[in-house]
Amino acid sequence: MTEMLFCYCCRVHHPKDQMRLFPTKLGDRWRCIRSIEAAASESRTRDAFGRQQTEINREAARHAAERLSLLRPERCV
Repeated sequence: MTEMLFCYCCRVHHPKDQMRLFPTKLGDRWRCIRSIEAAASESRTRDAFGRQQTEINREAARHAAERLSLLRPERCV
């Protein structure tokens, strides 16, 4: 089975062969090649990648909130 690592940039797990250690102010963090290449590209491409990733993150947060609300029992007052 392929080892998976968490990408702090796009906030999902990727296979280790698609990841690189990336230096940040807080120390080295794992980041996927796709996000590294997008950040190094021209500003129009980089901004499009950022908007796309933001939408993906919002959708994931919405799904997580829906799952959480389904797990919580309703309180009757």
